[in-house]
Amino acid sequence: MSTLPDVDEVIRQVLGKKKYQHLDADLVAFIAGAEVKKRTSLKEAVKATTNKLHQVAWAYWNDQPAYSAHAKELANLPPDIHAGDSRAFCFRLMQEHASTRERLPILSDFYHALLDDIQPVNSILDLACGFNPLALGWMPIDPTAAYTACDIFQDMTDFLQAFFDHFQKNGKAGLCNLLTRIPQEKAQVALLLKTLPCLEQTEKDSARRILTGIDARSLIVSFPVRSIGGKEKGMLAHYSSQFESLLSDLGWDYKKFLFESELAYRVERGN
Repeated sequence: MSTLPDVDEVIRQVLGKKKYQHLDADLVAFIAGAEVKKRTSLKEAVKATTNKLHQVAWAYWNDQPAYSAHAKELANLPPDIHAGDSRAFCFRLMQEHASTRERLPILSDFYHALLDDIQPVNSILDLACGFNPLALGWMPIDPTAAYTACDIFQDMTDFLQAFFDHFQKNGKAGLCNLLTRIPQEKAQVALLLKTLPCLEQTEKDSARRILTGIDARSLIVSFPVRSIGGKEKGMLAHYSSQFESLLSDLGWDYKKFLFESELAYRVERGN
């Protein structure tokens, strides 16, 4: 009878790799726990775990962000998030992440379309946020709005906290892994942008659990309409059909928005 690879050793080896050292440990444990059950050797389990983590965590990045250099540049910016140098800094950094980079040509239109008619917006919960909080200066929300951002990279959330602090925003950034825990902060609006397809690769049918676990009156949920390589692949029809079927099943009202690079929904839960 074969012995399964030791999951603790898999976790240790994965977190010991430079590429994954800042990842949320609970996420690594979740993925490793599933992979060791399907592998016969430690080497296979480590490789399978890192491959899955790449899909979940690194698919949208070309390179490791230079957070130390970014933080030094941030410290020398004016404290006004709308100042020219501040906006240029945010715009440039958003190009480093594929998801926000694709949104840049429609950035202002995107947030105004989704948020203008639910004003005033006084609290946002940004889940699996990536570099999306850097778009804060383009969002039509109350200047004193509470903004809670979370993602799976400790170094990223440390940088985002420095970003909030520098621009004197009522913001909080921290770790969260939606595969094991939904943040319980209550918010007027929750953002879940181009995230559900990635999570569904790891946990099938996770969308229902995640959406029903979020404590927000309005949910802004979006999907890519093309692959990272730029191919359409029937994604628009697939995601719209799948998501609208789920919303119908849940009995939630929604409004649909189709942009050049993104399909978005504003879902009203009424809670």
